[in-house]
Amino acid sequence: MDRTTLQGVLVVGIVFTSTALCVGASQYGFALFIAPIEHTFGWSRTEISASLSFAAVSGLAAPFLGRAMDRYGARPILVLSLLLTGISFVLRPMMTELWHWYALSLLQFIAFAGATVLPTGKLVAAWFARTRGRAMGIAAMGNNVGGLTIPPLIAAILVYGTWRDGFSVLGLLAFTLAIIALWFVKERPAKQLDTASGDGAKAKLEVGVTVRQAVRSRAFYAVLITVMLGSFTYSAMLPHVYAHLVTEGLSIASASFALGTLAVGGITGKIVFGTLADRIGARRSAITNLIGQATFATCLALAPTHFSLLVLTPMFGVFMGGFGVLISLLVQDTFGLRYFGSVMGLIGVGNVVSFGVGPLIAGASFDLTGSYTPGFIGTAGLFALGALVLFATKTPKLTEG
Repeated sequence: MDRTTLQGVLVVGIVFTSTALCVGASQYGFALFIAPIEHTFGWSRTEISASLSFAAVSGLAAPFLGRAMDRYGARPILVLSLLLTGISFVLRPMMTELWHWYALSLLQFIAFAGATVLPTGKLVAAWFARTRGRAMGIAAMGNNVGGLTIPPLIAAILVYGTWRDGFSVLGLLAFTLAIIALWFVKERPAKQLDTASGDGAKAKLEVGVTVRQAVRSRAFYAVLITVMLGSFTYSAMLPHVYAHLVTEGLSIASASFALGTLAVGGITGKIVFGTLADRIGARRSAITNLIGQATFATCLALAPTHFSLLVLTPMFGVFMGGFGVLISLLVQDTFGLRYFGSVMGLIGVGNVVSFGVGPLIAGASFDLTGSYTPGFIGTAGLFALGALVLFATKTPKLTEG
């Protein structure tokens, strides 16, 4: 392995690890801290869990982080975001008031996009051309790997220490990763790793519509709506799959096993759809993915037997996981890489809607009918609508902005 290849692998490894840490701590590992913090401060679980609502701030902060990334580069934004994340963790052992918990959660989610999707999309595309989708799939697997590794780490710390120790360790990991990123992340190689024409690949990096051109096009709103509708998979479907399986009669053990297969399906889907995007393009892959999500969400909702639920869960996971890869690729293929950060940041604002409304759809479905079936079918309809919107919109021809 030559030096350039090693650097490219290291860049992908760093954004992979950053995503794993941030997603694993904020989403998968959050529940492990609830009981210890409740015991320490006497705050209700509703008060503690309310901090998750600040996740919407990530979508609002993304346009500013994206614009800064286009201007100053991906490395400074990645390093700064990891430092802010680390600060939000290491200060939690010093909390005494509930507002401290909310303020630090706000800081954590402000930095979230800058430590995950924004630098990942920019850096992977800068280092890889022909296999960009596959490389993006590997980097995005950090979402799932974080869910498989961070909760056990937190659990082990809680066994031998306290919740304060848990947050301290997470903070130190974020600081360490920030230092590694500062030293080893390079914005782009002198020659692309997977193409014979370094000059052609370099020229491609400079192509892209400006933000002003993007927001004046129909394609921008089509992609925004598509990403927003597709992201309901992470707010209306994913958090409620386990509860749906139990409601439909699966035992806790069987439902837990199925949830594990969902995660494995998600990892597989990132490679499958990343590779597919390299071959047929991100737009066609996204349409295929959304149709698949709509199909298997409906099947999960209407599955007649326990066995069919166990079979369908990982199949849905493949499409669910694949969508996470296609978001960045879709934006890059439609608007280019030159102003990717700014455009991607604006597209991310749609997540405020999906993450704000998604849980309400699932919750209202169960409260009104005693089942998640209507909510899942309604969400499947949103996926189908997203595919239709994208299918009906032509991709603009890229030119230098």
